[in-house]
Amino acid sequence: MLASPASAQTYEADARSAGQAAIGAALDTVREPAGGVYRPLLNSLDALPDAAARANALGQLTPAAYRLMPRLSVQSMDATDRDIRGYLAQRRELALDASANVPTSGDRTINAMVSYGLKQGNYKARLDRPRANFDSRSIRAGFDVSLVPGLIVGTSIGIDGIDANLDRGQQPRSTLFNANITPYASYTNGRFYVDATAGYTRSWYKLRRQVSFTGFGDRLQSGPNGDNAAATAEAGGIIKLGVLRAQPFAGLHYRYADLGGLVESGGTAALAVARFKTESVRSSLGLRASATLGQGAWKLRPSVEAQWQRELRSRPESRIEAVFLSGGIPIFTIPSTHYDRDGAVVGAGISAVHGERTALRLSYSGEFANDRRIHAFAVTANHRF
Repeated sequence: MLASPASAQTYEADARSAGQAAIGAALDTVREPAGGVYRPLLNSLDALPDAAARANALGQLTPAAYRLMPRLSVQSMDATDRDIRGYLAQRRELALDASANVPTSGDRTINAMVSYGLKQGNYKARLDRPRANFDSRSIRAGFDVSLVPGLIVGTSIGIDGIDANLDRGQQPRSTLFNANITPYASYTNGRFYVDATAGYTRSWYKLRRQVSFTGFGDRLQSGPNGDNAAATAEAGGIIKLGVLRAQPFAGLHYRYADLGGLVESGGTAALAVARFKTESVRSSLGLRASATLGQGAWKLRPSVEAQWQRELRSRPESRIEAVFLSGGIPIFTIPSTHYDRDGAVVGAGISAVHGERTALRLSYSGEFANDRRIHAFAVTANHRF
């Protein structure tokens, strides 16, 4: 008999998105006395001046701020894959231009590679998805060998750290640490080539979320983990025109990244969130062009490339299910959203090669779509023993 309705109005009616409507409907079910655990939260919602302010507050209460985190793991795998395939393209150039006394297979073709990369980018806000700015640092090392003429087989290991700032700076920075292992292979007969990479990445997240509106405030945090996988296959032709070499190509890219189930701490608005994921399958069509300049011990190899990528899955990410930790409120669901399906990837680099054994490569790649801009820079050194 002491129980009373949670609010004087229906929160679901104030929602501006599907995620806000879901949590609004869940809060509409609450019936508790004045001393109940949710009463300060509900009273603050009731006191907001209009429906727009309540919609904003409902959006803060959802876990939508975490939506992009698996996608950032995908970006990490993309950067690893592009670095390795850029390195394989350089190795292919070295093999095709090598003099007759350079070994083509066996233990004298063992190569060591080390790479350091920087990446920055942003995602635009969408319904139930935050705006995000991020930057990262990575380091990678690998070994490979030509088992038979034209075939390169190797593997690399690497780590990177990502810092992401979400929702117009209102949220504290979220961090992500990745450790990966990526086997790779490449084969060419001088006229055609095939490259392939496959990898596993383990992710450790540290997530922070701030809920703040008039009369209420919580600072929440959690630390879930994630398991991720990637595979890429690319095939193309090799056309030589004097010092120039063109490589038209087509590829297929698979990415899987998840955010393991998380439990927040820090206040009444803390949530338990079920595991959710991003699973992407993209096709690509592109052209790579390079030139060999210089004589003697040192040679320079500038290169450029451009490709168009198309997401083949209409909704590459899953929905998010969550529930308030304090109990008594039903599970609510934020439906999946989608990223822009078409994107352009461009790249440029220059390699300095000394004595057909040692090479240093500086490279840039950029990804551009309506909802994102991503820039990556890398320096890669390799040496043949």
